Amino acid sequence: MAKSYFEEVYQRLFKKQQVKAPVVHELLKRSEKELSSFEEWNRSEERKNLVNDFDRAYHLKKQLIESAMKVHLLESQYANGFAITFNDVFTEESFRQLFDYFKDQVLQMGYKLAQADRRISDKETYEESIEKWYLKPLSADFDAKIVDQRYGNVIIELVSVNRKPNYMRLMANVYQDRLYTKALPFEELFSNLVANHTI
Repeated sequence: MAKSYFEEVYQRLFKKQQVKAPVVHELLKRSEKELSSFEEWNRSEERKNLVNDFDRAYHLKKQLIESAMKVHLLESQYANGFAITFNDVFTEESFRQLFDYFKDQVLQMGYKLAQADRRISDKETYEESIEKWYLKPLSADFDAKIVDQRYGNVIIELVSVNRKPNYMRLMANVYQDRLYTKALPFEELFSNLVANHTI
């Protein structure tokens, strides 16, 4: 069975290889100009339409139906999520805005930003850049015998190859441990993720 384009890229980027230190590892922080641009985009019909298109593409993919927006389901016992391949449905800017939008949506679900970084690495035949938002439940700070893990820890990554967006992915990683509550269903996280606020 032929591999999809996403599977080929994913395996190329994440297959076992000699680990080399990133050329650049820095804090991921948006400039005032970028924040202003995001706020304007977040209030726009473009954002509402893009999120609606993503919601539709995700649910079509659950039914094994492909759509113009290439969504990939990532499902396992301990982690659930999705990836979106960059294509002409997006501009480079709208792809990045959607990446930041997902982070803001998760923050509204009782999460805090635990890590934000950008790593740029030389992979010999290409340059790889990974921007990452790592979010943890606020409840993880509480001194409780059993920690409410909500949907688990959430990682959102935007991967670029040779400075061009390639794909983004969101993963909710859950703990199967007596120290944590049972994780809430990923589909609930997804519903909150695509909930359209008034613009």
